[in-house]
Amino acid sequence: MSALPHGPADVSRTTPAEQAALDARYDALARAERLLPIKITGFYRRKLDEEIAALGHTDGPLNRAARPPRERFGVSAGHEVADWVDDRTNMPVPGSTAIIHKYADRVLFMPTSVCAGHCQYCFRQDVLTDQHEAGRTRVAAELEALVAYLARTPLVREVILSGGDPMTLPTRELALILRTLKGLPRPPAIRMHTRTLAFAPKVFADPERVALLAEADARIVFHFIHPYEVCEEVEAALAGLRRADIRLYNHFPLLRGVNDDPDLLIDLVTRLDDLRVRTLSVYVPEPIRFSAPYRIGLKRLFALQDAFVTRSPSWVNAVRFTLDSPLGKVRREHVASWDEANGLVTFRRDGRSFVYPDFPAHLDVPGDPAVMLWRRPGRPAA
Repeated sequence: MSALPHGPADVSRTTPAEQAALDARYDALARAERLLPIKITGFYRRKLDEEIAALGHTDGPLNRAARPPRERFGVSAGHEVADWVDDRTNMPVPGSTAIIHKYADRVLFMPTSVCAGHCQYCFRQDVLTDQHEAGRTRVAAELEALVAYLARTPLVREVILSGGDPMTLPTRELALILRTLKGLPRPPAIRMHTRTLAFAPKVFADPERVALLAEADARIVFHFIHPYEVCEEVEAALAGLRRADIRLYNHFPLLRGVNDDPDLLIDLVTRLDDLRVRTLSVYVPEPIRFSAPYRIGLKRLFALQDAFVTRSPSWVNAVRFTLDSPLGKVRREHVASWDEANGLVTFRRDGRSFVYPDFPAHLDVPGDPAVMLWRRPGRPAA
C-alpha cells in the first residue's frame, strides 16, 4: 500500500474578514468567467458558522466546499477545460439541453438548472451557467421531448433526473415528470440525483413529495461529501424515506482539503451505511476550469483507495473509485499507460482510449486531518 502524506502542520489560515473579501472577489470572477455564483441555504450556513466558531478560520471542510478558497484565484493545473465529459456533444434532441444520452441503456434528464445551494467544485458549471442565462426550463415541453425520444430509443432502460437538482422543482412539476415516466408503455427505472437533503432537509419532510418518490419507485442518490453534513435533521429525513421503503444511495467526489483522508472517508461511508444509505462510488474531480483547489493526483487517489479498502469493514469497502470521462466512467484497472514525465495517463475502455491530464504532484497538498475532522469525539461543538 502506498504511503499517504499528511497535510501541512503550519499554514496561514483564512480569517472571516479575508473570506468576505474573497467572496466579493469571486462574485466578479463568476460574472467574468461564467461560473456559478455563491449560493448557501440558511440551514447550511449555520453549519458553516459553527465550523468557523470552532476553528477560528474558514478553511474548514464545509466552508471550503461552499465558499471560494484562496486557490480559486491563480492556481491552475493546466489542461483544464470547460466541459470535460462532453455533455454538449451528447445532447441528441435538437433545441433541447435537458436530455443527455451518453450510455446506451440510460438517459440523463435535467428538468431544471436550479440547485438549493452551489458547490464550489461543481463539475457542470459551464452547462448550468448556459441554462441559467437561457431562463427557466420549460418542464412540460422538455418532458414531451424526452417521452418522444424514449419512444424511438428502445435500448434505454433508465432515466436519471439530475440538473440542477430535481428536488428544487415545484411539487406539481415533479409529479408530472414522475407520473408521466411511470405511465409509459415501457416505464423506465427512475434514478434521482440530489444534494438538497444536505442543503435543505425540510424538503424531504414534505409527505406529498415523499409519497411521490415512493409511488414512482425512484432510487434516490444523495451527494453527501462529509460526515458533518449528516446531522440529526438529515437523519430524521432519511428515517422518513426509509419508512416509505425508498431505496437510498450516495456518491460523492474526493475533494482536496475537504475529505481526502481515509479515516474521514470510512467515517462517512459507514455512517451512511448505518442509516441504510448505500454508497455507490467515490469519484475524482474532473480537470475543468478553476478546479485546481479540489483536485488530487491519481497516485494519491489510489493510495487513499488502498487505505480505505484495507481499513474499512467488508460491507462498505466495495465502493467504486472512479473518474468520469468523455468515454464514460473509468477505474484503476483501465489505466493503459502512464507518462509520468508529462503527467499524462492513458485510459482504455471498450476498445477506446483517452488521455487524462493528471494533477501535478507539487500542487497536491493534502488536507489537514485535524482541520477536516475538527469535531473529534470528546470535543464539544461550538
